[in-house]
Formats: sequence, C-alpha cells, structure tokens
Amino acid sequence: MEITFKYIRNRIREYRKEDLLSACYRLLDLRKDELSPIWFVFLLMKWTYLYGGEKYPSKQLTDIKFRKLLNMITNFNEEHISSFIKEGKVDRAFHILDSQQFYLQTVVYKEKFATQLKLYDSLKSRYDINKSFELKTGLSISDFIQIMQITWLYSNVDILESKEIKFYGYLENDFLLVASKMIGLEKIQNFLKLLVLDPLQPQKNIEGFSRNVRKEELQSMERTFFTLYPLQIYDKKIKLIHKNVFNYSINYYVYDFLKANDDKFTTEFGQRFEKYIGFGLEEIGNEIMDEVELKKILPKKSNVIDFWSKSDNVFIECKAIEIQPYPAVNPTDDLLYSSLKDSVLKAYFKQLLHVANYLSPKKENYGIILTYKRFFWSHFIDLYELGKDKFKLENGTDSLPPENVFIIDVYTWDNLVQIIKEGKTSLLDILKLAKQNNSKSETKKQSFDMHLDDYEINQLNLSYLEEELKELEIRESTTHNRVGSR
Repeated sequence: MEITFKYIRNRIREYRKEDLLSACYRLLDLRKDELSPIWFVFLLMKWTYLYGGEKYPSKQLTDIKFRKLLNMITNFNEEHISSFIKEGKVDRAFHILDSQQFYLQTVVYKEKFATQLKLYDSLKSRYDINKSFELKTGLSISDFIQIMQITWLYSNVDILESKEIKFYGYLENDFLLVASKMIGLEKIQNFLKLLVLDPLQPQKNIEGFSRNVRKEELQSMERTFFTLYPLQIYDKKIKLIHKNVFNYSINYYVYDFLKANDDKFTTEFGQRFEKYIGFGLEEIGNEIMDEVELKKILPKKSNVIDFWSKSDNVFIECKAIEIQPYPAVNPTDDLLYSSLKDSVLKAYFKQLLHVANYLSPKKENYGIILTYKRFFWSHFIDLYELGKDKFKLENGTDSLPPENVFIIDVYTWDNLVQIIKEGKTSLLDILKLAKQNNSKSETKKQSFDMHLDDYEINQLNLSYLEEELKELEIRESTTHNRVGSR
C-alpha cells in the first residue's frame, strides 16, 4: 500500500498528543550525542502538535506502534531525493539533504557570539536593530546573546568532566536561579517566553514559522521550526529539544527572528554586513577600494561592487541571503534561478564580472561573494549554468571565470582573516588553493571552510571583535574556548 500524508496524519490522530510526544522525547534522549535521523522525529512532533489526539477515544501507543509510525515518516516520499539522482543531478540531491539535516551539524565557537553582537548591536546605522528587537522581545541584543552564551555553557558542562555538574537535557532550577542573579529575573523570563514553544497554542508558533514548506510531501526535508523554539515544557520542566538544534539557534536566532518579524531589518543588516566585511579587509592590510570610491572611477549608472582588493585583484560583493524554503527542498533549475537571480547570480553576472571587465580586463582576477549563513554551493562554477543563458555577457568571462569565484559565509570569513593576519598565507593564495583543490574530484570541497583545514586556528584575535569579546567574557567560568564537534 502506498503511504500518503493523509494516511500518516490519520494514524497520528488516533493517539494522544502526550503519548506521542513522550515517545519522541525518549528517542531524542537516546540520540542526544549522535547525528542520527532526528529530523524525522522533529517532523513527527510537528504533526503531533497539529493533528495528535483528534480522534476520540484514543488508541494505546505501544513501542511497536510508535516505531511503525516513525518508519512511515522516515520512508515517506523518499523517491523525491532519488529522482534528482536518477536525472544525474547528484548535487541537487545533496542540496536537499543540506536543507534537511546538514544544518544540524552547526558548530558553536565563543567568537560567534562576538560576531553577532558586533553586527546587531555595536555597529550603528540609521535604523536601530537593537531597539526593534527589544520592543518585540523585552530583551536587548546584548542581553539575549549573553543568556544564549551562558545557556550554551551550561548545556555543555559535561565537557568539563565534573562529577558534581551534569546536564541532563533540562534547564534546572539551580541554573535558572544563577542566570537570574547574573542577568536579571525579568530578562530570563522574557528569554524563556521567546524560546519556549507555547504549550497552550503550539499550532500558532508552528504555522507562523517562516521556513515552513506548505507541501506536506516535502516537509520531511524542511528545516525544523524547533530552531526558533528549541525549549519545550515537558514533565513540568524546561527541556532543551536537542543540542544540535540549539547550536543552530545560537548561531542564527537573531537573524531568523528579525527577518521574520521586522520588514526594515534586511536592508539595515545588509549595510552593517558590508561594514563588517570591510573591517576584515582592513585587518589583513590589503589596498582596498570600497563602493564609494569605485563609483568615482566606473562609468555612470554602472553596476558596482562592495570592495576591490587592488593588491591582489580580488573583487568582493556581500549578499546576506539564503535560498527560500521551497526551492531549498525542491531545487529545480527554474526554482533555483528564481530564488537566486537577484542575489548570488546577480552578484557574479551583473556586478563582479562587469567591474572586473572594466578595471582589470587582462589580468587573472578572483571574486568572493560573502553571505551571512553558510551556502551549500561555495564554488560559483556549480551555479554558473543556471545563469549563463539568462544574463547578457557582453565581454565574456575571461576577466573573471566562474571557477575563480567563491561563496564564503561570515564565520568562515573571520577564520580566513585570522589566518592571513597571522602571516600564514595571503587572501590570493587561499583562493588559488581553493581553485586548485576544486579542479579535481578527489580534492574538491563542498564548503569553503574545508579549504582552511590545513591552517591551525586556536582562537580569533581580531581587533574588530575585541570589545565584544570583553563584553561577553564570563570571568568566573572555566571552559574551553570552543565547544562542539564538526
């Protein structure tokens, strides 16, 4: 019998929500330290919140019935991914897997808190992001990031191998008491209101999640709504749904929340993002021209870019974007083009290539597209085919071939700047190495940060993050600089 969404939904309706959720929590606890298919458990929990217990009287949920139900979800619409493989589009199949599960491998470094504090609070512009966030949450950006940091430290106390302190998956009363004394009781309460799924109206939280995929057959591949609600009320206590989900929330919660709740955020963040990248370029000491200076030497009404590193002919454009939910799980040519035409594709075909053709037509040039979040394709040549026939190429691509262009996220950028600052290599040599690695299938890297693996980085020592690191320092804590595993 073909298993349909309607069939699975009707089976979920037959059991009490409390029984299904308890079984899911028990399974997640068993898998708390491993990367197993927990994304299917998250989907079962989502559908349980939406449909569980609708039939009365409810049936008794046995272990066998629970495993059968979970297996139905696990095997549901598995042909979707395989259909791309059959068409020879293996990279698209992996893109779906990226949407479904790779985000659960996000790593937390202590410096990432500082990067966020810099972008959302320290950098000032016309629009006050901090004020917007505070009005909506009752927390300043600084308060929120500090609470996230101490919660992260608490959830990772096991790394200290202390017999006295253990984390069992709950924010225990002793932790909440200490946190309230450090930050303030009202702020901790506001933090919990923000991150705890509303136990009385969970449907409202779930249906309001901006990354939802409407088509039920594809929801097993969407990013879970638990990234915005990583804390749950369970067994009359506050439970962390799973460390891997919380790690993602730590890195991107502020961005995701404001992007979904503030129409002015995206424009303001884009401007701050450009400034932030500029700080990195200043740190490595390259001779740089920014957008304002470039406008003076380019033809009027010309497309411009954010930076040109003249010393090594590297052209840089910032695009703080991510692929929309539906193309992320159904990456057909048309959907991807529509999603990327005004961001990453425009950055290459209309901006980087145009400026390189005008300013440096007879030299070997390189290009970088900076994104805030990690982007599945880090080498532009993998996207070139999407746009080559849809963008007018007046002077060809010789001045900046697509194999010379890379897509790099902000946290990888910080590491790259640190490596160059320590004198281990140069920006140009890193890009040349990435091109060389990607020229052979056996050395090709899917993510740009993998090209940096040969350079040891103990911690970031970047001048533009010094103040933020000091502000976030917890003097009495004893922990490693970095917690988490790749």
